[in-house]
Amino acid sequence: MFALLALRIAAGGRSPARLTGAVFSLAAAAHTVTQSRPALEMLGLAGLPVWAASVAGAGLFWAFALELFGDHARLAPVRLLPALGLLGIGVIARLSPDDVARGLWLTHNLLGALLMIHVLVVVWTGWRGDLVEARRRLRGPLLALAAVYTLAVAAVQIVELYAGPATALSFLAAVSLLILSLASGFVFLRDDPQLFGAQSVPQQVRRVAPRDEPLAQRLMEALDQQEVWREEGLTIGGLAQRLGAPEHHLRRLINEGLGYRNFAAFLNERRIAAAKAALADPANARVAVSVIAFEVGFSSLAPFNRTFREIAGQTPTAWRLSALSSKPDDPPRN
Repeated sequence: MFALLALRIAAGGRSPARLTGAVFSLAAAAHTVTQSRPALEMLGLAGLPVWAASVAGAGLFWAFALELFGDHARLAPVRLLPALGLLGIGVIARLSPDDVARGLWLTHNLLGALLMIHVLVVVWTGWRGDLVEARRRLRGPLLALAAVYTLAVAAVQIVELYAGPATALSFLAAVSLLILSLASGFVFLRDDPQLFGAQSVPQQVRRVAPRDEPLAQRLMEALDQQEVWREEGLTIGGLAQRLGAPEHHLRRLINEGLGYRNFAAFLNERRIAAAKAALADPANARVAVSVIAFEVGFSSLAPFNRTFREIAGQTPTAWRLSALSSKPDDPPRN
């Protein structure tokens, strides 16, 4: 089932979520094989890449979760570093004496557990601002279940390092893998384009449904006149309450009518546009970047810098220098 998932996901396109999802599905298939020593031994030398994929599995799952929730346009190689790190530790442990290997495997499992805890944090914190309804209903619970399973495996393997094989848990692990594979197939084999961040209709050619037009007018007024996006910590629930609309109606409008997959991205587009204008203004030449970040609604400098770089392709400081040094009749670069 996991191998079939890899083929199905990869066949749908080349988005970062699809690429990492396909590779992780292969790693999940490899992990399943490694749980049966006879099956692994039957592969002979071909079992080495299977073992390697299994060892890197937690890192690949982490990368998949970040891409799936992050809606990134490009796959950043840095997101694959944890998988490579786990693989490197595993290879060294396999070649080391037993005493050294035990410590290395302990480190490997602890790092994998930390990655899974971060996945759970990403799933939890990103769920409320997720505007893709299919993703909110299905993906979060499934990823959370997979992360909990991986955490449990890491805990058992740590105990096994000092107390011997936990053969009594083998049947439970097998049942858990079966459930995960079937649940993954139910969610992902349908290959809903919305789940993987497929190229959507450009925002400028989207049409707001007639039933949503009154709400759209109130939303634009709140954005353009009241500039609610400047409020730190603004949530879609808070905005819906201010507009006097059910949250799921506002979510549908922003996603289906305006073309945004994430509420933070919806707000950040306005925030970064305002930051660009402030940074390009000679009157603000001595104003600290952090001050401008707070004025446009960011709670700290780090997420502002990261978001600005993703949208503008430059750091705020570099963009300011370029904008202020341009000729009067030469507009700042976007």
